[in-house]
Amino acid sequence: MRSVFATAVALSAVAASSAKQIVITVGGNTTNNASTVFQPAEVTANIGDVVFFNFTQGNHSAIQSEFASPCIPAHDTNITVNGFNSGPRDAGNGTAITNLPVTVTDNNTIWFYDANTCAEGGVGGINVNESSTETLDGFRRNAIRLNGTSTSTSSSLSATRTGAGSSSTSTSSVSSKSSGAERPVALGFAAVVPMIAAALLL
Repeated sequence: MRSVFATAVALSAVAASSAKQIVITVGGNTTNNASTVFQPAEVTANIGDVVFFNFTQGNHSAIQSEFASPCIPAHDTNITVNGFNSGPRDAGNGTAITNLPVTVTDNNTIWFYDANTCAEGGVGGINVNESSTETLDGFRRNAIRLNGTSTSTSSSLSATRTGAGSSSTSTSSVSSKSSGAERPVALGFAAVVPMIAAALLL
């Protein structure tokens, strides 16, 4: 029993020692080029590695998003993703440096953006698969083209709206930047309808 425990401790120590710490400097560049707010904007990390967003200059953020909606928090467009969100970090002129550690848990691409510069190309990615159609350049173009807005919504919101018998509204006309209260209200309505139907049958 003791040897099994010792082996488990040794294996976890080896795993911890092999994990890397990767630093992305946020706001370190002093030019007006928003595409360089993250230095580097693209990194490769293994499972268990920790990516540190190091906020060194100005007021910036690091927020996880989806490829199709570069300037919207990932959870707002896909409720199954609990992405990281640093919130605004004002480092001033290097006088209030802070870090946001993000542990890599799988090999999927992690897209992220800075709320203040996203619409100008202030985005980046972890484990970007350049052989796919979802490249960092494409993500940056999406951010600039959409100018910080989204043309898609979560499928649950779209399904609730069309399922409720409303006129067929395309999802492109619904902005993902709508208030967070809209989704619970729509989902709550879908939950109440079966209860009303059951009450009528009694």
